Amino acid sequence: MHDLVSLTKRHILKFLRDKTAVFFSFLSVFILLALYFLFIGASYTSGPLFENPLIPFSKAEKNYIIAGVMMGGILVINTLSLSLGIMGNLITDLEQKRLDAFLVTPVKRYKIILSYYLSSIIVTSVLTLFMWVLTYFYVGLTTSFWYPFETFLVVSLLLILYTLISASLMIFLVTLLKSVNAFGTLSGVLGTFIGFMSGIYMPLVVLGPSMKYVASVLPFTHMSIILKDILLEGPYQMMLDKGIPIEAINDISQIHGASHIGFLGLDVPMIWIMIVSIALSMLLLFFAYRNMTKKMVK
Repeated sequence: MHDLVSLTKRHILKFLRDKTAVFFSFLSVFILLALYFLFIGASYTSGPLFENPLIPFSKAEKNYIIAGVMMGGILVINTLSLSLGIMGNLITDLEQKRLDAFLVTPVKRYKIILSYYLSSIIVTSVLTLFMWVLTYFYVGLTTSFWYPFETFLVVSLLLILYTLISASLMIFLVTLLKSVNAFGTLSGVLGTFIGFMSGIYMPLVVLGPSMKYVASVLPFTHMSIILKDILLEGPYQMMLDKGIPIEAINDISQIHGASHIGFLGLDVPMIWIMIVSIALSMLLLFFAYRNMTKKMVK
């Protein structure tokens, strides 16, 4: 157990010491934040409904809505980009033959591979939860709307689950790579690519029905939908209290990307989609272990 803890600690410290790696792990998040603050965010509270003088919305109320849409996507992207970022340790150790030094020690091979996975989970969970705490206080202090404690707890638990899924997918992708250059290319485009394909950067209703079908295959789409649905529960209740019809709110929910889209046009319950996502992530984790074992033999 001590050797597993030592290796995990080594990977965590190695990642945190590399400020450039930490920065680029947040790059997709920075891009998404910039897009929301510059123009995307305002589009979610524009239109006849929000500009109706008979049902006025204050700036704080609009920001409350925007925050739910924005962070529902950003927190998901964060679990992906951070998980991938810390996996850079694995690819550099492979390319620079540092794993050879581990292999001559009494440490079991599965512990070496597991240490990379655990370090990714720990770092990603801590930093993502920290971002969620900042979001919680930012929304409360700037809008005077505070998320209920139940919401805070449920979102925190979901982020940990999302981290497990993202880390499994990312370690599998990294074990398919052979060089640091390939890893740099992947980490540079993957977050942005997933952001668009999952409807996080742009609403799926804007991208069209074909993209909606593609997005329904990606677990990150459904992860974002669940988070948005939870974070927007308060704003939608506020809109109901203003007398806005439930039908109009359902339409807005689709624009915000908080409506269930099923799987390839089929009305599959969200619980089954998430169960399959978890099972798939565990399967990919096994394949990652097998890929790493083959590379370590070489």
